[in-house]
Order: sequence, then structure tokens, then C-alpha cells
Amino acid sequence: MLERNIPQKTLESWKQIAAYLDRSERTVRRWEASEGLPVHRREHEKQDTVFAFRHEIEAWSRLRTRCSGTPATEAEGLPRANPSSNTYLLEHDAITRTMHCYIAGARAGDGDLMRPAFHPAATMSGYCQGVEYSGSIEHVFKWVTENGPAPNINPRFARIEIIESIAVVHLEVQRWSGKLAGANARASDVFTLLKCNGEWKITHKLFHWHDQ
Repeated sequence: MLERNIPQKTLESWKQIAAYLDRSERTVRRWEASEGLPVHRREHEKQDTVFAFRHEIEAWSRLRTRCSGTPATEAEGLPRANPSSNTYLLEHDAITRTMHCYIAGARAGDGDLMRPAFHPAATMSGYCQGVEYSGSIEHVFKWVTENGPAPNINPRFARIEIIESIAVVHLEVQRWSGKLAGANARASDVFTLLKCNGEWKITHKLFHWHDQ
């Protein structure tokens, strides 16, 4: 087994990533495609190569282990980091808590429920059915409330990037439903976050609703 808990070190191939997680290459490739395992790519003329940061793998593993619905058999054996020894993990967890506040509001159809996740001056922009929208985040709160509950939405963190006091979160949400969303809709969201007075707040929501 490769040495663990060394921030900023990289795993330089699918084979190393798989060995680090004690899983097959097929499994970690599937996790990257379906569960947001943080794998990066270097572009080359003939074929791209992959690499992963160990501290990002640790953060993903801790989040995946805690998430409801993760089978215990899959969670066993995943590397776990000591949060007191890694600031990155603490910030990662704080950001996911902010995002889950947004997700809870979307699921409940309650714009006010997600409001605490956002900066007071937050904005939004994006496309829905080929039409461009932009403006205050209040439009999102209003839309969510008018749409109503979407109890079966399936959110997936595709990527979380943290740079000191700023962060970017890519969220893929499937199985949207409701009065405005329709049935089984899918949206791609990219959020920018700012750490304000010790708390992570969403400053901008960039979205694209996919054609059904």
C-alpha cells in the first residue's frame, strides 16, 4: 500500500490510484465517472495521462463514507484522514455543509431554506431551454419555491476546488421534478464560494439545464 496522508503528493496513474484505494482500476474509473472521484488529466498529443492529489482523495473518501446511502461494504477500507492534521479537509467539509444547505432547499422546494448558503450579494446566470438568465440570486429562491418539492433529486459533487479563501464547486443534479422543472430533469451547476467571517458562502451560481 502506498503511503497515505501526505498533502500535495500525487498519484501518477490509474494503477497507483487504485492501489491507494485498495480497489481495482475498473472500480476507481467507475467512481470517477459516477461519484466524482477527483482525478485530473494532463493532455498529450497521443493520449492523456491521469493523476490525483492524495489530499483530495482523502477528502473525497471521508465525504463518501459519511454520505447516507453508501453501502458499508464499499465504505470499508477507504482511507480516512485526521481532520485536525489537514486544514484542507476541514475546509472541504465546511464547503460541503454549505452546499448541502442549498441541496436541502432544492429538495424541499423552499427558497428560504437555502438562503443561508448564499452571500447577501450573490448572483446567478445560466441557460434554460436555450434562454439566457442572469441577475440576483433572489430569482433562484423564487423559482425554487414556485417549483415546489423535488424529493427525488440526485446531486453529485463532480469537483470541489479550494484556493485559500475561495472555492469552486461543480454539482451535477439529476431527477429534478416539480411544477416548473417538469419530470426527470437534469442540471449542471458551477458555484463560486467565498470564505466570509469564517463561513463559506456561495457568491455566484452558474447553471445549465439540459434538454430532455
